[in-house]
Amino acid sequence: MKTTHWFVLIFSVILISCGKENRWDVELPQEKVDLNITDISKDFFDTNIPLTEIQAKYPFFFDNRVENSIWENQRRDTLEVAVYDSIREIFADSEFENELKSLFAYYQFHFPNEQLPQVYTYSSGLQNMYEPVLYGRREGMLFIALDGFLGKNSEWYKKERVFPYITKTMNPENIAPAVVQAIGREIVPFNPRQQAFIDLMVDEGKKLILADALLPDTFDELKIGYTKEELDWAMANEGDIWNYFVEQNMVFDTDKSLRERFIQPGPFSKFLNEIETDSPGRIGAWIGWQICRKYLDENSEMSLQEFINQDTQLIFKESKYKPRKGGGDYQPTKNESNDEIEKYE
Repeated sequence: MKTTHWFVLIFSVILISCGKENRWDVELPQEKVDLNITDISKDFFDTNIPLTEIQAKYPFFFDNRVENSIWENQRRDTLEVAVYDSIREIFADSEFENELKSLFAYYQFHFPNEQLPQVYTYSSGLQNMYEPVLYGRREGMLFIALDGFLGKNSEWYKKERVFPYITKTMNPENIAPAVVQAIGREIVPFNPRQQAFIDLMVDEGKKLILADALLPDTFDELKIGYTKEELDWAMANEGDIWNYFVEQNMVFDTDKSLRERFIQPGPFSKFLNEIETDSPGRIGAWIGWQICRKYLDENSEMSLQEFINQDTQLIFKESKYKPRKGGGDYQPTKNESNDEIEKYE
């Protein structure tokens, strides 16, 4: 017993001495978060329960313009039932509910004035698999279409011919990161007057910092929706990616195409050169994440709430972000002036 105590003590000292402290590793209250999670489809596909009873229980789930006969047919549709059966099988022993409770425990810690949502899971019959999470902050509701997380090798996705770059984020372990992204879309302020490329990157970076705080034990690749190989590529090429953005005068550019090229999900980021397919999609979001992390390193006392509401360009300026160039292949297709960036250096 004494040996065990000494081992724990020594191991703790090693961790403190050698490991970098995680600012988001906070001590949560002992009480478990009171998060209610309800499976709407469990009632919907139980034909022993009258439809009117289900409609009264979940009025927000039904479109009053649709006749009840159509709802009744849907409850008995063989494809719809089969999809829900797949959900029940895959999530029978899933930890996603505990992951959500942990996520919202951190959410309540960092945002004590925010109400916890009522969580509803359901099967959309593959209709909402591309946007499976919807968070209504004012309404206090969170909806999760579990058929959007059946696993990247699901036969359903093969039948629907879902692209591999999308299915890689359609696993049960992607639920919590998807929920954080949905929360971020609601609580990260949107400023229509600040829509330069740097603003877009930092906005996405804020949402990923939110993932750092609410999912402190989750791997980075899951937070952003990368594979481990894609994350390694981004880390290895960080300096060259940033150099490309600077030398192409993209940083303060308001060209709307930059969102599609570097922020939105895709099979790869569009650098418009011969080796762009080596890159993962959303590389601009990843760069924004690193800018935000650098800023927080420079402002260690700032709370998550304060950071979320901080001006995007101020974050960039005070981050002093300037990653070291490497031997990467992402060189500009043409040389351009980068005078505008110099005022931030």
